[in-house]
Amino acid sequence: MTRLIRSTLLTLLVLVPICALAQSKGRIYDSFDEMTKALHELQSRYGDIVHLESLGKTSGGRDIWVVGLRKGDPAEPRAMLIVGGVEPTQIAGSNLALQAIEYFASQYGKIDGITQLLEKMTIYVIPRASPDATEAFFEKPQKERSVNQRPTDDDRDGLTDEDDVEDLNGDGVITFMRVEDPQGEWMVHPDDPRILRKANLAKNERGAYALYTEGVDNDKDEQWNEDPRGGVNFNKNFTFNYDYFTKESGVYQVSEPEARAVADFVFAHPAISVIVSFSPNDNLMKPWKSDPRAGSSEDGRGVVNSVTKEDEQYYQFIGKNFQEMTGFKDAPPPEKGHGAFSEWAYYHAGRWSFSTFPWWAPEITSQRDTSGRRGTSGGSGPRPGREDDQEDESAMMVRTLRWYDAAGLSEVFVPWRAYAHADFAGKTVEIGGLKPFALSNPPPDSLAGRAQAFNEFFADLAGKLPSVALRNLETKTLRSGVYRITVDVVNEGYFPTNSALGHRLRWVRDIAVTLDLAKGQSLASGVARQVLDPIAGNGSAVTISWVVVAPPGSALSIRAESPASGTSTQRVNLR
Repeated sequence: MTRLIRSTLLTLLVLVPICALAQSKGRIYDSFDEMTKALHELQSRYGDIVHLESLGKTSGGRDIWVVGLRKGDPAEPRAMLIVGGVEPTQIAGSNLALQAIEYFASQYGKIDGITQLLEKMTIYVIPRASPDATEAFFEKPQKERSVNQRPTDDDRDGLTDEDDVEDLNGDGVITFMRVEDPQGEWMVHPDDPRILRKANLAKNERGAYALYTEGVDNDKDEQWNEDPRGGVNFNKNFTFNYDYFTKESGVYQVSEPEARAVADFVFAHPAISVIVSFSPNDNLMKPWKSDPRAGSSEDGRGVVNSVTKEDEQYYQFIGKNFQEMTGFKDAPPPEKGHGAFSEWAYYHAGRWSFSTFPWWAPEITSQRDTSGRRGTSGGSGPRPGREDDQEDESAMMVRTLRWYDAAGLSEVFVPWRAYAHADFAGKTVEIGGLKPFALSNPPPDSLAGRAQAFNEFFADLAGKLPSVALRNLETKTLRSGVYRITVDVVNEGYFPTNSALGHRLRWVRDIAVTLDLAKGQSLASGVARQVLDPIAGNGSAVTISWVVVAPPGSALSIRAESPASGTSTQRVNLR
């Protein structure tokens, strides 16, 4: 059993809570140092397939690693990119990306389909796009942190990082504080008394609690943990739909070394036509649909905020194919991106871009109540300040806790316990709630099967990249020394040679067809070099013809190429 896919027996899982995974020395989730060691081991073991390089360093001094998987030079045409760790709290995505590297490298020469893929195209993998932020998983006390280490003045008081969280009860994890408050926004969830959700005043509900992350008011401004350590969120720092002057978005677009390194890599590699990422901006379980009201204008004017009608059908098909291949269902609602990587990849970089959550708890149709609570006790809540719909998130928390209960993993929840908090004199304060990372990252026995499903999807998707070929070459002698040459430029892949939006943006190069004339030859009709509009897939073709004046017995060549679709060359002998 290899290092990257080994898992622990379920009996051990019952004894090892999610919060302890950070101390497991890579048995389940790898720290940055352990991931780096694993990547170098894979490079050493599969040196002819695994090409490892650093895109740059974070402000914390960590490398942003990328692996090119190909037999030969990974810079050759036709490529796909997989990105993990886009949302730093979803470390499962980083783990799945790492397992994808091992899968493709180890199966080359064993599975014909993988061997053929890696001899004809490159699969790039960035396993951890924001390593500084992800490292919070391994810190003590453990806390969820989605931002890097850049000092930031989140509360605009002239100070940076001055009001971070604290582990008040000394249990090694940062959870929540609920404070009894008749004017509070939060109430006990009717479906699970351990969870809190916001009261819906329109439904005549009344809040009973104020909810905070665990800590004290360090700067005495009557706000709690409003200016924690760091930083900027990788998944909020890109140019599309960027939110200026908002928390976690950065001082300007692509301000952070992580975002800049990944963006530069994408633009420097025009061979990449498809990007797949693990993030909450899911469009595989809920594929994008065209909305003309959002600005997907046909004339190419104005800001485009919706997938084009031409591209929509491909997103719908790939989403359906993903769901059928993996069997995944009941996904949480996708988050609307603000500076999100996966949306930038399509709307501003012009690539086919697909994304999904790395893991979510499946629905449990029936379960035994193992919470040990009834009535109005309990109440973890969604992360305060999150932009997603609170009702959706609290419903996912209920589902996730039910799943953990059914698996016998009650340790992921910290029971609410009273705490004498100096900041809330005379008020009842309790600390507890769902442990960090438990909502988005499963126990180890849940990832092996999921990794296999993702790897099979990655391989299938890579086989659908556009692929140019010259077919049906015909040469007709019009009179001595004058020839008509006709050829079909065929796309043998599934995807068009460019997306409709990519064609409009021009970041992804369209296919160029060149007639290379030799000395003594001339062109009487046609264009020696022409750039074609996108060619649909599955054998669709564009026919091109030229009239050439050339000495009988001479030869010339025709070349069709683009970085994303590859190169095809035909030699023409003139008789």
